[in-house]
Amino acid sequence: MTDHPRTAPVTAPPTQRKMWIGGLEGPRGIAGICVVVVHVAVVFTPPVADDFRLDYLGQGLTFFFVLSGFLLYLPFVTRAADGRPRPSTATYFVSRLRRVFPAYLGIFCLVNFVLGAAYVVNPVLTGWDRVDAGTGTITDPWHLLAHLTLTQTFFPATLQTGINPAWSLTTEWTFYLVLPVVGWLLFRSRSTRRLTSAMVPAGVLILVGFVGNAVIGVLQGGSGLSQLERNWGPNGYAVLARSFLAFADTFAWGMVAAVVYTAITRGAVAQMSTMRLQAIFGTVCVTAVAASMVVFLMEPRWTSSAFAIGAACFILTIVTPLGRGERSPLAEVADWRPMRYLGMISLSSYLWHYPVIILVDRVGIPIPPTGFGLLWGTVVVLAVTFTLATITFYVIERPAMRWRA
Repeated sequence: MTDHPRTAPVTAPPTQRKMWIGGLEGPRGIAGICVVVVHVAVVFTPPVADDFRLDYLGQGLTFFFVLSGFLLYLPFVTRAADGRPRPSTATYFVSRLRRVFPAYLGIFCLVNFVLGAAYVVNPVLTGWDRVDAGTGTITDPWHLLAHLTLTQTFFPATLQTGINPAWSLTTEWTFYLVLPVVGWLLFRSRSTRRLTSAMVPAGVLILVGFVGNAVIGVLQGGSGLSQLERNWGPNGYAVLARSFLAFADTFAWGMVAAVVYTAITRGAVAQMSTMRLQAIFGTVCVTAVAASMVVFLMEPRWTSSAFAIGAACFILTIVTPLGRGERSPLAEVADWRPMRYLGMISLSSYLWHYPVIILVDRVGIPIPPTGFGLLWGTVVVLAVTFTLATITFYVIERPAMRWRA
């Protein structure tokens, strides 16, 4: 996502090299696998999930949000720093539509109308361990409209229905809508210190996330609902908990990383060696992730906020050498072909994996509620998920991404 000419040769496809930074597809794929493991554990091996608190692995989704903030804000920051016009808003939205909607609509229609494996009611009402209960085909026209427009997470009646992990795409799309406004404000700034100005929108969104989380916590505290119900159930409190207001800071830390990376590409802290910079980012990453684990056990609401800092520094640890035109061994490891492939199909994998869990339960594949069951169930679900994701990637996603309006 950078026009900087000194990018290290890290296997970028020729057609994408200008807008591609190495080393980030692999971590995206691993983050997706973490989300799958959480859901397999919660559905098939609840004792294992509870004993080892595997729900922490759901922070893989936070990594997605941070990475989106980094990659999507970067063109705005680099253009502002170079004194070039801001990116075309029309091109930006067409790109976002092509990236998400073809795959989502294709998979949703298959899951809902062909497989009958969509949630018709919120799974909190039926129990996640009774995974096939409450599934079928959504026929209500208003509910269908909400799902087809990715607005289902805005309404209590449709929250967590359809492809239930797709709630995060609604949150992503809210960020997509906010970002051009943020970019417009950045380019309206008369400050000559554009990189400093670029930090302001990120700071605002960090504040929005902090205040939003705090207010949502107060509202939920007086709801009389269980933690599960107020975070995932069919009610307004859960709608707020899944909204951009609760996750704005996670995107914002990715934006901070984009500004820092742009500064590095333009010679900032040139007196400091690349290895030392990586050591600093790596230390902050480990510290923030460790802190997020503690927060997870004490006050889970703030886990994503702490983890996002670590994720942003993890990204910078990988890409800092590339910004200086140097080799990044970390990027080369992350660009190992199998890992990069997992990242490439990660959107389809993310959308397919929960319907696959439903189908695995429906056909009666035995998965014992043990550690071995978790391993076996994960292998089965991933094998089917990756197969289906590969098909939809090559049939739907890649053609849509290559299309030019």
